[in-house]
Amino acid sequence: MAPEAVPGFDPSNGNEQARFLLLLEAPGPKAIETGLVSLDNPDPSARNLKAQLAAADIRRHDLAIWNVVPWFIGDFEKRKIRPAKCSDVREGVRYLPPLLAAMPNLQGIVLIGAAARSSHIFLSHTTSERILACHHPSARAMNANPGAFEENIAIFSNLSTGGLSVSAGTRGE
Repeated sequence: MAPEAVPGFDPSNGNEQARFLLLLEAPGPKAIETGLVSLDNPDPSARNLKAQLAAADIRRHDLAIWNVVPWFIGDFEKRKIRPAKCSDVREGVRYLPPLLAAMPNLQGIVLIGAAARSSHIFLSHTTSERILACHHPSARAMNANPGAFEENIAIFSNLSTGGLSVSAGTRGE
């Protein structure tokens, strides 16, 4: 059974009615603090992702944002997340089929970061929707690859316009 620290969906987003599902790794300390997986959380990942989506003209009502590992995986004080292990992802993806089934308007999924990308094969067996991948929006990932911010914008733009699949994230994160 999954641990207890699972933040909810942001009610400002489209959620069940969304066209796009963005899957990140696992909720960070700010998501646990606010109780939501949200673009409005006070952390660099949320700020970067919000800016990238705005630049790609993706509206919040078109989004649901979740995590491949939906619970906090970090220190006891919930101040620092640790990288997801294969076992975390294997456990977490079991919760994705009911989520996908609850999204009748779903047109595409974006796997954000390496941990989320590790769910690609599972999702390919679970849904026929488009699956794209991009860099994690963390400050560390953006700083490690100066082109990552713009690459994410291009991928999100591609998602909204229905262009060909693009996969980024082979450099950095």
